[in-house]
Amino acid sequence: MSQPQTPLEPAYILHSRPYRDSSLILELLTPERGRIGCVARGARRDKQRRQHSLQPFSPLLVSLLGRGDLKTLGPVENAGASLWLKGRAVYAGLYANELLVRLLPVGEAQYAVFAAYQTLLQSLAALDGGSSEQLEAPLRRFELQLLYQLGSCPELGYCAATEGPVRADGSYRLESETGFVPVVRREDARYGVGEFAGAELLALARAVDSGEMAAALLPAAKRLTRLLLAPLLGDRPLQSRELFRQVYRKQ
Repeated sequence: MSQPQTPLEPAYILHSRPYRDSSLILELLTPERGRIGCVARGARRDKQRRQHSLQPFSPLLVSLLGRGDLKTLGPVENAGASLWLKGRAVYAGLYANELLVRLLPVGEAQYAVFAAYQTLLQSLAALDGGSSEQLEAPLRRFELQLLYQLGSCPELGYCAATEGPVRADGSYRLESETGFVPVVRREDARYGVGEFAGAELLALARAVDSGEMAAALLPAAKRLTRLLLAPLLGDRPLQSRELFRQVYRKQ
């Protein structure tokens, strides 16, 4: 009597590293299991499989075998055409992968994060990768969506002090344990690192939902995501960011 086949599930490879003589340990992103590790046995010896299937940014269907935290990779199928990222977009994809490996818990379903990651890769694949400015909008949207799903981004349109909506004509400061609280400031004063115009917060909330982020919002979005990511990432630098700086330092 034949054994039932393990069902295939969508996945992307976030990271890989050598394991023993001929295998790889892969970090995968899947909708149902979230971030999950597995061993691809013999993958370093099977050059054709590695070149055609086990590549980052490629949509896959995978089977995962075993009951422990570290699974064994079974049959793999391509789930569509690989998304070829170009120039600086490659490093944006590597940055997103590193964020997911560093921040996602193991073995928890991540349907919304998986969908946001797919959208990010599609946006990056449409770019020529010739300038860093192209990367800003898709990366800021993805960061905010990820932070929301991690429970690490306060509701952008909500004022914690008044327990009501943010006012478009107000000014607010982000407090780590509370959320956004009103701040009184002179009209000619510059916004501090943790301060935001109410209109900016409301526009960012709409941008996260709609997927469209205007260029004027990008400075505020970057300040906000840096503030929210810093305590999650700690003091260890992001390797993808350092690699990007090394490659493009003189350009």
